[in-house]
Amino acid sequence: MANTPDRAAMRAAASLVREEDLEDLEQLAHDLQDRADKASADGRVFLFGQYVRLLAIVNPEVVRIRKRFQRESLASLRKMHVQMKKEARDQAQEASA
Repeated sequence: MANTPDRAAMRAAASLVREEDLEDLEQLAHDLQDRADKASADGRVFLFGQYVRLLAIVNPEVVRIRKRFQRESLASLRKMHVQMKKEARDQAQEASA
């Protein structure tokens, strides 16, 4: 199936993840873990398995998004460092001229 503008727009919108989204996803993972623990303690085997399946979906997404935020933060710090070095170099050249 060809990439339509709608599909591309959907992909772009899906890549926009906010900090609040990560917090909500982390809360969901925490809630699922609590429910899994309760189901395990109650001996509810089927429900426990369903919570484990859901955790297997949610936890990797939390890790992926958290790593993405860390990469973006590091990238912005690196850009800031390059800009600061350039400004310092420009000031040094102006002072020596």
